[in-house]
Amino acid sequence: MKPLRNQMMLPRKRKVMSPPFRIMSMGVVRLNKHLGFYVHCEPITPADNWSIRTKLDFKVVGPNQNDVIRTWDYCYNKSIGAGFRKFLDWKGMEKCYLVDGNLTVEVNGEIIETTGFSKEKIRRFDGSRKDVSDVILVVRDTKFYVLKMFLASQSSIFKALLHGKFSESKQSEVTLNGIDPDDFHYFLEVLYGESAINDSNVEGVSLLADMYDAPTAIRKCEEFLLEKSKKTLEKKLEIATRFNLDKLKEKCL
Repeated sequence: MKPLRNQMMLPRKRKVMSPPFRIMSMGVVRLNKHLGFYVHCEPITPADNWSIRTKLDFKVVGPNQNDVIRTWDYCYNKSIGAGFRKFLDWKGMEKCYLVDGNLTVEVNGEIIETTGFSKEKIRRFDGSRKDVSDVILVVRDTKFYVLKMFLASQSSIFKALLHGKFSESKQSEVTLNGIDPDDFHYFLEVLYGESAINDSNVEGVSLLADMYDAPTAIRKCEEFLLEKSKKTLEKKLEIATRFNLDKLKEKCL
């Protein structure tokens, strides 16, 4: 929201929301005969392309429990202010909500879905694991130090690749092409029993679970989509169809 001329900034309460984004400013302004109320959102560590779908509850606190609450569903994809240009009539606000010249406002928000953000990594697969690994998997420029036997127990493809007749079974470093290193990291974490799946990486992990025939990872992705994901029904159905997630598909239809 772009402030208009002769705007009047009022005292305001600021609230910081949880990662992956923070509220840089929460503002109330005079826009002609109305009170405008908005929130400016900026990612903490933005990617080139990102989005944050939110549900924001804007609240003007009344002195006699006559609070005004309005909800705004908005998808941020750039650092911008969003909210209500005509939240309250200005004269009505002055009459009913100003207390000693001060106006109390609040915003509470919920993150519905994010894209372009990485979940915090729980496990390490870098050189610090060298002494307890027997093969290095190279994904682009990232090296993952892992155990052949463990991966073989989780994936029929890794079993064939690392313990079969392929030349890779005798190599100390094996290059994996066409996959994203961050997705692969979360995929490994899932295989190792970590709760690494969120709405930002579930598609990438599902892709790798399907690609490497890893039933444990497939099951955990489906359970997340069934029980915790806030993706739309249409998106869940798309994922279910793509990766043959029958329980999820049945629930979506």
